[in-house]
Amino acid sequence: MAMDLLGAAGLTIGMKQFYNRKLLERAVPSFIHAGHGDKSGIPRNEGKSVEFRRYERPTAATVALTEGTPPSVTNLTISNVQATVDQYGAFNRHSELVALQNYDPFLASWSEMWGEHMGDTIDILARNIITAGTTVQIASTVASRGAVGGTTAHRITYAEIREAVSTLRNNNAKPVVDNKFLGLIHHHTEAEMFADSDILASFQQAYVRGPGNPLVQGEVGDFYGVRWLTSSNARVFGSEGASGADVYGTLIFGRQFYGEIDYEAMGSQMIVKPVGSAGGLDPLDQMGTHGWKAAYVAVITNQSWGVRIEHTTRLGAEGV
Repeated sequence: MAMDLLGAAGLTIGMKQFYNRKLLERAVPSFIHAGHGDKSGIPRNEGKSVEFRRYERPTAATVALTEGTPPSVTNLTISNVQATVDQYGAFNRHSELVALQNYDPFLASWSEMWGEHMGDTIDILARNIITAGTTVQIASTVASRGAVGGTTAHRITYAEIREAVSTLRNNNAKPVVDNKFLGLIHHHTEAEMFADSDILASFQQAYVRGPGNPLVQGEVGDFYGVRWLTSSNARVFGSEGASGADVYGTLIFGRQFYGEIDYEAMGSQMIVKPVGSAGGLDPLDQMGTHGWKAAYVAVITNQSWGVRIEHTTRLGAEGV
């Protein structure tokens, strides 16, 4: 029996696509690396670089004074750390027809997207600096990152965390928030921590039972004097371990472990140039731009106040 069908033969042109104006969400990582440092800004007309200085504490004066005789002179030592602020940014260019005829409210969507892009950039810049410190703890008994491989002994454990915290306390590092250090970890590391029987038992015994227990919430929270923050942006040294194993850099640090510097006269900016604003560079008013700009640098100011534990996880490439 002959029948007209929508989307077939002569009625194909009537088959239209519904356009959902709700835009899909983007996969955005948690930005956990920037924002915990000692912040400062370089004033206007004061150049691009900054210098931090610290007087080192002399050893304790444990020798008793001789009556009427001054002690030997104690010479002081000062150390410094330098950093140079750089600018970062990105933009896109759009035509006048996009501004006039585009269906979506693109300016608001682009501002949100570029804001995420700026946050991601600053987070990775901070991560790359603060996870390159010199106080390193290699899991198990191996001596280098290249020897970390696919054995359970090279995973993060309660013992590794205790050792790192002990190192910080022995170096007189001070807590960051609520009398706790900060720990920045990958989601794979978080899963590995809950797989350790000693860590699991601590959550079962030290926290109250019920819906508020971190095991129920599926989060590490606070554990062994550390407040843990997780992100897919956390440092992974891909394929740098034994036989191509992924080595995870779990960072635990105290107050003033690192500094963050920008320009006082130029904060982070979202910059929109509408169609027709470029003057002679756009003689027919055909284009506009949308982007962001920021000045930033992170620098480790005290190497002994941050410990990087290098380990594998069962969810990453473990090598052999």
